[in-house]
Amino acid sequence: MKVTKHFFALAALLLALMLPGAAWADSVTYDFTGTLATPFNGNGTVTGQFTIDFSLDAISAFDFTTPYSEVTASNYLPILVSANGFIGLEFLGISPNGSANDMLLVFQTPIPFTAASLFTGPLPGSFAGYVALEVGGGSQVKCTSNFPQGTCSTGQGESLFESGSVVATTPEPSTLLLLGAGLATLLATLCRNRFCSQ
Repeated sequence: MKVTKHFFALAALLLALMLPGAAWADSVTYDFTGTLATPFNGNGTVTGQFTIDFSLDAISAFDFTTPYSEVTASNYLPILVSANGFIGLEFLGISPNGSANDMLLVFQTPIPFTAASLFTGPLPGSFAGYVALEVGGGSQVKCTSNFPQGTCSTGQGESLFESGSVVATTPEPSTLLLLGAGLATLLATLCRNRFCSQ
């Protein structure tokens, strides 16, 4: 009987420690896969991963492969915009003459989110004003030929996205809470049936 009381006290303490202070983790990592409307050199696939730090409202890490180039922190600047029910992730590469290389991913979803489809329609006027390049065509990849070596390595091109989606790879705290509750229930059952009944 004494063991049972200690076991349940320990289980309650573990559950209390697992309860999240907020509904989401500060940072969430997402996997992205998209298809361009106009392939470049026979390739129309964009894949990659990015991490959003929701405590700072910023993109803290990213790495994409596009038909034009690698989009990484070494050659692109990330910008996160959230307004009017849309979230925009813009990755800018700026050349010395001021022209811009760009990848823009827009999702119509509140933040934070676990999964979303890429918004491929024209950007609403109220949201387009928040995006650095103020493009009107929706999610896109743009690569100009006058970039420094390595920024846009395969030549010039531009395409809107035909489709795309993201899925969170970092489990949110409520998922961890469910896992902990399940483990605590399993331990309680084992304790009751085998160890604590003595």
